[in-house]
Amino acid sequence: MAGIGASNVIRTLVRHPDLLSAWLGLGTKLLFSERLSSRERELAVLRVARRTSAAYEWGGHALAAQAAGMTAAEIRAVLDDTAAWSSSEAALLQAVDELCADNCVSDTTWAALSATRDDQQVIEVLVLTGFYRMNAGILNSLGVQPDSGMPSFGEPPAPPTSAPPETTPARVDDSPGYGDVGGTWQVIFHHPTGDQHLTLVLSVSKGTVSGSVTNAAAGITVVITDGQVDGSQFSFAAPMTAPVELAITYTGVVHGDALRGQVTIAGGGAFPIDGHRA
Repeated sequence: MAGIGASNVIRTLVRHPDLLSAWLGLGTKLLFSERLSSRERELAVLRVARRTSAAYEWGGHALAAQAAGMTAAEIRAVLDDTAAWSSSEAALLQAVDELCADNCVSDTTWAALSATRDDQQVIEVLVLTGFYRMNAGILNSLGVQPDSGMPSFGEPPAPPTSAPPETTPARVDDSPGYGDVGGTWQVIFHHPTGDQHLTLVLSVSKGTVSGSVTNAAAGITVVITDGQVDGSQFSFAAPMTAPVELAITYTGVVHGDALRGQVTIAGGGAFPIDGHRA
């Protein structure tokens, strides 16, 4: 798993492999469930981290909250008990607060939660909160150190250092292959846990792109889906199913034999990539 960027929590829990496998199963289910929005999920997890003083949990999920569209001001506001939220989000935060205080959601808060959520969504709020309360106790007690690039407790992530691809890149030269997305590309994925070297094999036909993404160090090849090309710009999905399930999308632009763009991991943030034609 280190080949795909194992975090410090994975490097710690791998000391108990079968338990790690079970833990990943529930964590993955909650992370990629569509019953709660990614914004709701990250809001709840950040509030758990706030109530349990879990620095590692805060750092990782502040990045995920940013990827879910939360602003820096909203991330900071999770620490403020007087901050204003929508009625639906206020009910969610109150439920987390009550579970962290005495392990039970009050009837009033249950009614507020149920006003905008069905039974499965309410149950998922409870399980999500419980799972990350458990994680907070594990991480705090084991002394798991924040990964490189994680923000400090109570802080939002730093603004991205790499801008997303330009939507209308200026033509800078007439070099062969300008705008030609098709081919084999050697790409570096810049992730806080360490750079990963990927090979993209892209085949273009009638505005679509197919092919594969290979991480040789991890022995993983993922088939591209939903690929689209517009001139020198491209986008596609490369969902991972093992060792964990991850929804991953790529966007980018080609300049001659150079490629740049970003990779977005659902619930995990957006990170820059750059590389060259093989």
